[in-house]
Amino acid sequence: MTILKIQLYADFTCPFSYMGKRRLDEVMEASEEPIEFEWRAFQLTPEASKEKAMPTVELLAKKFHKTYEETLATTKRLRDQAANEFGLTYNYETMLAPNTLNAHRLTYWAATQGKSHEVAEGYFAAIFTHGKDLNREEDVLEVIANAGLDVEEAKAILRSDAYEADVQADRSQAIQNGIRSVPSYVINDEALITGVQPVSTFVQAINEQRAK
Repeated sequence: MTILKIQLYADFTCPFSYMGKRRLDEVMEASEEPIEFEWRAFQLTPEASKEKAMPTVELLAKKFHKTYEETLATTKRLRDQAANEFGLTYNYETMLAPNTLNAHRLTYWAATQGKSHEVAEGYFAAIFTHGKDLNREEDVLEVIANAGLDVEEAKAILRSDAYEADVQADRSQAIQNGIRSVPSYVINDEALITGVQPVSTFVQAINEQRAK
């Protein structure tokens, strides 16, 4: 039996990517046949500072020329959607906007240990729920430890350039293939789904691929 593969292009600072990963979780759990999860990096702001991360609301307020209070108020719809549809807690009051390169690099490494799914979930929760700064080595490694992976090996990867080319190549390849936003899903290297879609959209695409 051929195992279906779904690649998820996402970034850890994207609120829709977190919801999109949870939607993929639902699809994988509902499937009667196994689905292989494959993480693909798509940094939305690869130019973001790798020093101390700026509070997300402050960053958005500056970008859209709004006050902090106005910007925080605009997050209510996202917070409600995350909570009501996916059971997620988005704490914009404490949320930070790091450069996600290191988190992506360690997610690629985690894939070699069969743990990319767990580590990706951990990095989303670190940003959106727990207010962690993924520019800080200790915060990045905390997710690795919680996933039961070798922290010393992960630390050595952080202090090298391992997987950096993979992260950059994935974003370039995605753009070449017409992917401009996240989350985006590629099923069996063919079918493309973009955005937070209902489970039925995935079921239809999966059935079409399995019928081939």
